[in-house]
Amino acid sequence: MNKNAFRQLSYGVYVVSTWDEGRATGCTANSAMQITSEPATIAISINHDNYTNQCIQNTGKFAVSILGENSSPSIIGTFGFKSGRDNNKFDEIESVVKGFMPVVADACAYIVCEVIDKMETSTHTVFLGRVLDADMLKQDTPMTYAYYHNVVKGKSPKNAPTYIAE
Repeated sequence: MNKNAFRQLSYGVYVVSTWDEGRATGCTANSAMQITSEPATIAISINHDNYTNQCIQNTGKFAVSILGENSSPSIIGTFGFKSGRDNNKFDEIESVVKGFMPVVADACAYIVCEVIDKMETSTHTVFLGRVLDADMLKQDTPMTYAYYHNVVKGKSPKNAPTYIAE
């Protein structure tokens, strides 16, 4: 099987965030999608090993910051290659609170959700979230995963669903 075929699927680049006992935390994700428009429902996929997974389980809420092509690439590194267990990632970037959730200020849009269901796979939890709040933050073209790899020359963290060992 040629796993590079999976890279032909269309993905975005997101920061999924939540609270950790009053402290903002989050991780880079590329698996987020709209499930329904009415009621507005979003699905995200978070690796079991990501601290964000445990925090979403605890709070029952998450935010999706949709990164744009002009968002700082350092955001992806901060949220994709460091653990929230040991680092306060939100100390390294500008953030805002929207819908009572931490959001990356340099994103082009955000969506805040309340978990309504979840599905476990062997490595990831797929959370379904009812949308509570969403808005645009700035005019920018949403960053695709292809843009991240081909233009930014970024790598996939080992916990990413699309990680392929070189």
